[in-house]
Amino acid sequence: TFVPSILVNAQLPLPPGVPRGDVLVAENHWGTYIDIENFNFKIPGVPSTGGKYFQQLVGAYLWYVNTTNAEWINWLATGYEYSADFKTVRFYLRKGAYWNDGTPFTAHDVVYTIKTALATKEWATNAFAVTWIEDAIAEDDYTVKITLKKPYPRFHYAFTVIIYGSGWWICPKHVWEKQDPVKFKFYPPLSIGPYNLVSVDPAGNWLLYEREENWWATKLFGYKPSPKWVLVIHHGPDEKKAMAMIRHELDCLRTLLPEAVDMVIKNNPYVIGWRREWPLAWPFDACVKGITFMLHVYPYNITEVRTALIHAINFKTIYEAFRGPDGSLPTTSVLPIVRYIHADKDYYQPLKDELIKLGMDPETWWWRYDPAYSEQLLKKVGFTRGADGKWRLPTGEPWVIHITTTAGFEMESQRIGFLVADEWRKFGIEVVVEPCESGVFSARYTKGEEEVGTHWPGCSLLRDLVPHIQGWHSKYFVPATPYTGWAAYQFPRKAELDAIIDEMEATPPWEIEKLIELGRKALLIWAEVKPWAGFFPTPFWTLQDTYVWEGWPSYPENYYMDPVNWWAQQMFVVLRLYPTGRVPYRDALPRPGAPTPVAVTYTSVWVLEDIGSFMGADGRSYGPFKKGAYITIPTPDAERLVAAGVASYEPPALAGLAEIGETVTAIKADVSDLKSSVDQLRSAVEALSGLMALSDRVDALSREVSALSGQLSTLTMAVAAEAVVIVILALGLVLALRRR
Repeated sequence: TFVPSILVNAQLPLPPGVPRGDVLVAENHWGTYIDIENFNFKIPGVPSTGGKYFQQLVGAYLWYVNTTNAEWINWLATGYEYSADFKTVRFYLRKGAYWNDGTPFTAHDVVYTIKTALATKEWATNAFAVTWIEDAIAEDDYTVKITLKKPYPRFHYAFTVIIYGSGWWICPKHVWEKQDPVKFKFYPPLSIGPYNLVSVDPAGNWLLYEREENWWATKLFGYKPSPKWVLVIHHGPDEKKAMAMIRHELDCLRTLLPEAVDMVIKNNPYVIGWRREWPLAWPFDACVKGITFMLHVYPYNITEVRTALIHAINFKTIYEAFRGPDGSLPTTSVLPIVRYIHADKDYYQPLKDELIKLGMDPETWWWRYDPAYSEQLLKKVGFTRGADGKWRLPTGEPWVIHITTTAGFEMESQRIGFLVADEWRKFGIEVVVEPCESGVFSARYTKGEEEVGTHWPGCSLLRDLVPHIQGWHSKYFVPATPYTGWAAYQFPRKAELDAIIDEMEATPPWEIEKLIELGRKALLIWAEVKPWAGFFPTPFWTLQDTYVWEGWPSYPENYYMDPVNWWAQQMFVVLRLYPTGRVPYRDALPRPGAPTPVAVTYTSVWVLEDIGSFMGADGRSYGPFKKGAYITIPTPDAERLVAAGVASYEPPALAGLAEIGETVTAIKADVSDLKSSVDQLRSAVEALSGLMALSDRVDALSREVSALSGQLSTLTMAVAAEAVVIVILALGLVLALRRR
């Protein structure tokens, strides 16, 4: 039963009588919602799948990536399979999964989601869909066949949670097909996850979820979360969040500014971060925070103007503002990809010299602070500086920059906004900073209705940059939702950038060296144009309070997942938590339902036809395989391939074995005929031996014939023996393969 409102218990909005120990309290990191009842996240700008905990507790996702080791996790799908030409892909869905109203989760839900994306221009997934998808059909209840317009060997990435979430969450067809896919709010959302939404705050600050007692994953795997309730709440500004965590009224949060972190760690001895010891901050958030320019708005459509503004920023000032009290430091990332260890090796170090030529300071690894150069660039394009030191547009009007930033959420972005404003004011530009609540902030950015903003368009996790930069291509631009306008921005090397991304998309993920080389070229073009300026992923003190709950991930001793509680992967964290017993609990499980070990068996088969790459039932990638190969794969995949007629448990007939036998028989017959002819010749020679005049010659000839006869006898025996050996070896090979 959906409850429209709930009474307040102590400081937290909980049902009457619910003990604190039954409730996991998580941060609603997106702040106050204008419309908290809107769960149609298919529409760009509707916040927020993570802030509302939709993607952590409710949403239907086929696959996840474990952020600690980059392993794929089979969830609502058990695998995929590509054709040899990568123009057809099949998704194999998990049998036994069902929506929390009891309706089976099937291929028809996936096909409905895909076809609605193709037909609905307002959906965020439409541009990708019309670019790649020709058609999608349900071959049966658990097999989706997707026909692509052109080869695309990583199509399944779109349906995988890699960073944060995925726009390709699956809609329950039986709910959505009755509604307008644009106007429908999907409220309350039908869950397929471990919790159901039961109440929201009319003021837009909190949501309450209750555990699903009949969850499909409990039946299939034994998963069952311990918390009976999950309260997702926005307490207010950083200082209020800090006080809530000190009072044990907030169990986990995304991050705080350094001074608020200092307050928490000094007053709550139970708090941990990415580590249980200092430094606590997670250093590798997947997105680079910084300043974005609307490239369709004058004068930010001019490369010299953007470059001048970037070089007018003293990076050291920004960097020091995020130094943590625990010694945590930002990870400087001048490129729009996070400077992970592998990214430093693949991209940053090889491009260092070129980046220096483009203006990078080798000391800071960010763009050099050079106001004189900035002044030179601005004057070059007609800007002037008055006697008062203030900059004017080429029209003579005063230049005023308007920065849109966050209010009440993502406070590190707000800090960046005000710090950058101070830097530009020092340079002589008037700046107005406008903090906005999440609804306004998201809508402005999505629709490109701002001049400059504090955003994070550069995100990365994988060495293969395709899913991280393919959105730069012109074909993905949607005029109604332009964001920064980078996909449509015209500059001399735009066609070259599009061609590079096309080639990257057509390159299989396992050709990683080629992908890295192409990625470097794309990044250098970005660095030349400077469409935005990212500073770093700010240190994320993803604080977790161990007072009420334990089982949190921490590096390195319990590093099963990163503590990214605003990402979809947080579901796997919730499934590991258990009560400490420091506060009373009633309906919380003393221990979460332990996952039932699923033993993966393997079977060997012969490949009868070429097989494309696929994800196996064990979550690993297999293939492609050529006809005639003998492979060992998970048993469910072997059964599927055998049923499809492209593999066999029995070895195929050995090519040429019959022909070998026929050839040996023919050789034996020819040798036998030759021996008979020699015997006849020998008899004739003996008949002539009585002729005295020819006796000496005949004797010599007789000796030669006898020698030849002996050699032929030996040859006959040798050929026969070889033939027998060949047959024995062939039969032995067949028997050995059958035993294997």
